[in-house]
Amino acid sequence: MPQLVADGIARSLKERIDSGEWADGSKMPPERELADRFGVARNTIRRAIRMLGDSVPISREVGRGTFFQSNEQTSLSEIIGRMKGAGPADMMEIRQLLEPTAAAFAATNASTGELAQVAKAHRRAVAATDMPDFEHWDAELHHGIFACSRNELLREIHNVLQVLRNQSTWLEMKKRSFSEERRQRYCREHQVLVDALFRRDPDAARSGMQTHLRTVESNILRR
Repeated sequence: MPQLVADGIARSLKERIDSGEWADGSKMPPERELADRFGVARNTIRRAIRMLGDSVPISREVGRGTFFQSNEQTSLSEIIGRMKGAGPADMMEIRQLLEPTAAAFAATNASTGELAQVAKAHRRAVAATDMPDFEHWDAELHHGIFACSRNELLREIHNVLQVLRNQSTWLEMKKRSFSEERRQRYCREHQVLVDALFRRDPDAARSGMQTHLRTVESNILRR
């Protein structure tokens, strides 16, 4: 009989977890409280919790209590949804981690045709006469460098960052920071980067990208 009672309590707890009443990582009510709620002895509650642990990950932390999670895995769309809250400062930190590496990979791995596309984007950015045109070709240049890296995961991470960079907050900051003088400086830094790529010099490409991103960070975040 106690086994049947414990089984029913375990199912009840599982239903509450699945319904979302208790979120992932929540602390389970104390055994005494559960025992009072279900009108059973505490050893029956312990048995129910052990049974629940067969279907729901449970962890016991000394001095803190018992915690549980649902079995549902976090989807990629949920992760990206949470990433939308990232601020421009976070974005620049991630760019400075990823893009110099992508530039170094591109110097080593890119085909001549792929580098020609990067150079084309650079020429179009130099010739741009307004911010939207420049921003388009600037994005194409950076996208091309990630494509040249020949690392599919790195390229797709960059695609996610591009989506985040097209949010209104980021776009407004870029508009406020834009000037013809800064556009010309960006183009000079791009030229250094493109030259390093065509020389197949990964160290110079990495350094060139680092220098460029520090300039962008300073202009956008006013550091």
